[in-house]
This record gives sequence, C-alpha cells and structure tokens, in this order.
Amino acid sequence: MEQKKVKVGILCICLNEPYWQFSREMLEGLNRFFLKKHDIKDKYDVKLMIWSDIPETSFDQERIKVFPTEPVEWPLPTLLRYNLFLQQEEHIKDFDYLFYIDCDMRITDWIGEEILGEGLTAAEHPMYSLKPNLYPPYEPNEKSTAYIKRPGRVVTDENGKPRFKPFYYAGGFQGGKTEDFIKAMKVMRRNIDDDFNQNYIAIWNDESHWNRYLYEVPPTVVLNPSYIYPDSLIAEYYVKIWGRNYSPKIMTLTKAFSTTSEGGAEVSKLITNT
Repeated sequence: MEQKKVKVGILCICLNEPYWQFSREMLEGLNRFFLKKHDIKDKYDVKLMIWSDIPETSFDQERIKVFPTEPVEWPLPTLLRYNLFLQQEEHIKDFDYLFYIDCDMRITDWIGEEILGEGLTAAEHPMYSLKPNLYPPYEPNEKSTAYIKRPGRVVTDENGKPRFKPFYYAGGFQGGKTEDFIKAMKVMRRNIDDDFNQNYIAIWNDESHWNRYLYEVPPTVVLNPSYIYPDSLIAEYYVKIWGRNYSPKIMTLTKAFSTTSEGGAEVSKLITNT
C-alpha cells in the first residue's frame, strides 16, 4: 500500500513592481530545494502559492497557485499578510504544514525535515541570534498588542553556564503545523487590526507581532541563521556576532531600492561596537 504523502503549502507575497525581479528565482529555489532531496522527496507533496500583482501568465500555473492581489504601499504588503492568507483559509487548511517565505530570498541549499515539528517553526534573527549583549528590537509601546517586556529563557552557554537568552525571531521564514499556524495567524491578524484601528503600526510591523505570539506560544522548532542568512557584511559583522559562520540555506537579499545612507551609518556603528 502506497504511503500517503504529507501535504506542505508554501505561502509567498510579491506585491509592487520593484519586488517582481526576485520572485521567479525564489520560486525556482523552492521547487528545487524545499523537501526535494532524493531521500525524502517522495514523502512530500509541496505546493507553491503566491499572492501577487504580477500577471498570472508569468507563472507556471501547473506548479504555482496564483491569487491575484492589488498592490498596496509599504508596509501594508507585509503587515497585512495574515489577512491575505486567511482570505483563502478554506484552501490552505487542507495542508498538513504551512510555511511563509519572503519573495526576495534566495534558496541555496536543501531544506529538509528539520523544519517540521509538532507546532510552530521559527528562525532566529541573524543579527540577534548569538550576541548576549545585543538587545533585540522588541515593540516598545505598552499600548500595542505586540508589546512584550523581555521574552527569552535560561539556556546553557558553550561553557556549561546558565544565562538568560532573549529570543528574537525573523519574520521572513515562519510556519509549522497547519492547525497551529492558522491559529497563530488569526491572533496576529486581530492584534494587527487592533493596533491599526488605534492608528498605530508596531515597530517592525508583522515581525513584532510574530515575536509577541511566540512569547505566548513558543515554537517547537527553532532554526539557526542558516535560514535567514544575510547576503552582505558576513565577515565584517555577522560572523563576529555568531562566533562562527553558517552554511546558508535561505539568503536574504540586499535590495538597492531599500538601502539608505542612514541605514549604512547605523550598520557602521554596530560594526564598530561589535
């Protein structure tokens, strides 16, 4: 008797023309590397879904389900991602697992069963993963539904000593068991809407709300920076923070249209203080 395949849905958003250039490479990377290694590929049925304003004919519609979506100004494409996904709840709930990934990513290596757990899966933000004295940018506004004081837990360091580690998770790759992730999305949608109705947006948009939710419901799978691997400043900055290098699986891409001189100055300041 043939074993039933595990159904895995991949959720992507690509809105506004500057992002169009990244989508094809990212989708091809998913099709090549995501649960596709020879020893496991027959166990999983992976389906790609994208919410996009790119003409539908640009995608291979036999492999990719396209939900045509009107473009909106930043940060609404990311802030309202859970609203978009939950509009298609009847479709996405049929999967065993759901994962969201930013469209402006490059997948460079096999992504396997290590991402699959019995609850939620989250990736530690590369900037705040291992540096003990670099405090993550939690939502500072006590009136925001994303506000948290200092989430984390006591862990054992490399010398066998206990220390408090603040956890901060990246928003660019997230997911887990479908039931758990849909439940998380509904809570985050409500919280984002509540903030929005008060004319407020959390400091790091949906990522702030993802961290708030994981403060209440910790992930069962925590991934290292291989899954949110920056494409620049590796030797100058990130390796110094990590204390080692990682083998990248998913790379975040520096985008010319999103860089500023002010941002460069802040990075230089961080490098100097590292």
